[in-house]
Amino acid sequence: MGNFLSLDAIYIALVFVVPGYIISSFRAHFITGQRLDGPDYLVRLLTLSALNFTLSGWAIYLALAWDTEPVTRTFVWLFVLAVSPVLIGIVSGLGSKQEWLRRVYSRFGLSPLHIIPTSWEYKFSNLTESLVLVVLKDGTMFAGYWGGKSFASSRPEERDLLIEQVYEIQKDGPWTPTNKSVFIGSGEIRTIEFIPVERNVE
Repeated sequence: MGNFLSLDAIYIALVFVVPGYIISSFRAHFITGQRLDGPDYLVRLLTLSALNFTLSGWAIYLALAWDTEPVTRTFVWLFVLAVSPVLIGIVSGLGSKQEWLRRVYSRFGLSPLHIIPTSWEYKFSNLTESLVLVVLKDGTMFAGYWGGKSFASSRPEERDLLIEQVYEIQKDGPWTPTNKSVFIGSGEIRTIEFIPVERNVE
């Protein structure tokens, strides 16, 4: 236990694990991506940390080579360990969400596997505003408005929904908005229909 808490262990964690974790965390704000556990997740953190030092580690070398003041070196280390990983994570997340790399592949006639693992995550990660019609396995239907206060789970074992505003459905008539919201538990959903807001039937 003493060796684990040694300065060397802390230094190794800061340099080779923390930047990768920061990149992965900020990237997850934009896209879920492939889930990894255990050794695979550690390899991902190490790889992302290596990428970070490839892109920004030169700043540390220059700071040491120029024998800069301790305050300057502190800010350089802060940039490499924290600021740079945040920037890389945001750019990587936005790039994946906008499918920049996929467009490059398509120019060469390549069609790689999509980085988002399920159609559920793909749809809800890009859904901003819409009307939805949810049909449950027992035939019950819920119509509602999907906006900024609605939520869809990104956990594969918990495919639940929170629809922020429910509409009353009238046969052959308009949808009537209510002041209700609805939570729909995982495993209950059969289908979901998405209707653009401009086609609002009110």
